[in-house]
Amino acid sequence: MSVFVADSVAACFPAPVPRPALPVTAEDGVQERRSRRGSRPESRSFSWMRLAKSYFSDWILILLLWGLLAVLERTGGHKRQFSLTDKTIQFAYAVHERVPPHLLAIVSVVVPLTVLIPISILVARNAWDVHNAICGLGLSWTMAGVVTQIVKMMVGRPRPDLINRCLPAEGAADAPVWGLSNYTICTSTNQLVLDDGFKSFPSGHSSLSFAGLGFLTFYLAGKMHLWDRYGHRNRAWFALSPLLLAAMVAITRTQDNRHHWQDVLVGSALGLVIAFVSYRTYYPQLAHPTCHLPLLPRPGRDDITDEDIEYEALHPHGLLSDEGVPRPSNEEELVWRQ
Repeated sequence: MSVFVADSVAACFPAPVPRPALPVTAEDGVQERRSRRGSRPESRSFSWMRLAKSYFSDWILILLLWGLLAVLERTGGHKRQFSLTDKTIQFAYAVHERVPPHLLAIVSVVVPLTVLIPISILVARNAWDVHNAICGLGLSWTMAGVVTQIVKMMVGRPRPDLINRCLPAEGAADAPVWGLSNYTICTSTNQLVLDDGFKSFPSGHSSLSFAGLGFLTFYLAGKMHLWDRYGHRNRAWFALSPLLLAAMVAITRTQDNRHHWQDVLVGSALGLVIAFVSYRTYYPQLAHPTCHLPLLPRPGRDDITDEDIEYEALHPHGLLSDEGVPRPSNEEELVWRQ
C-alpha cells in the first residue's frame, strides 16, 4: 500500500530530471523545450491581483448560477398530461429520501473538496491549482444544476410517484376522448410538492453527483497521468472510484420512486459531460505531458505585451515541442489560452 501511495504522489510530478522548483502551470512544464527552440518563455507567478484579473468573471458567473439554481428549484414548470391508469406513475411517495438534498451537497461538493484541497496544497503545492480546483468544481456543480432544472421545467415529465402527490379528486377519470388527465384534477394543497412531481426528467441528484464527483475523477486522472501511453491499473481504480459513489447516489433515485431509469441515465451523462467541460476550462487535456498542472491564468489587458502579440502572430496555436515527449499522434496540444 505504501508503494502505491508513493507511486501515486510521484506521478503528480513525473519530471525526468530534478528541478530547482516545481512548475506552476501547464505552460511552465514545456518552457525549457521552448527555450531550446528559440521561443519566448512564459511565467506567471501567483498574486492576488493577477488572480482577480484572471478569474473575477468566473467567480461572478458561479455566484449567479448558484442564485439562479436556488430560484429554479422552487419554480414550477410545464405539467405534462398523464393517465390515471398509467402504472409507471402510481408508486408510493417516499417522505424520507435515502439521499436528501443536504446529503447530496455533502457527497457532491464537500467530499470532492476534502480530496481536491489537500492534494493541491500538500502534493501539488501550487496556489493556482488550489484556486482552479475549487473554481472548476463550483462551475461544474452550478452549471449542471441550472441546466438540469431548465430541462426539467421545459419537459414536465411526471415522476413515478405523481398520483400519490396529486391526490386526484374522488371519482376522477381520464377524458373520454383523448384518454388523458391534467394537473387540474389534483386536490393536493402542497403546491411545491405537486410542482416537483412534474420534474422527473432528467434526474437532478444524478447530474449533480456526477458533476461534482466526475470533476474529482478528471482531476485525479490528470494528476496521475492516467491517459498517457502507459497502462495504470491501480491508478485507474483510484481515479475512477468517485464515479462509483455518484452511481450509488443516482440509483437511490429509482429506489425512492423519484425518477424513471431514463431520467437517471440522462442525468448522469449530463453531469459527467458538464464536469469534463468545467475541468477543461482550467486544466489541459488528459493526454497532455503536463496535465497534472493547471492552465495559464488568463492575461488581463495590462498583462499583454508587444512580445505576446508578436509571439502569437508567429505561433497562433501556441504549439508545443515534441522533443523528448511521447505523443499518441502528430497533433500538438493547445496550452496557451486567452
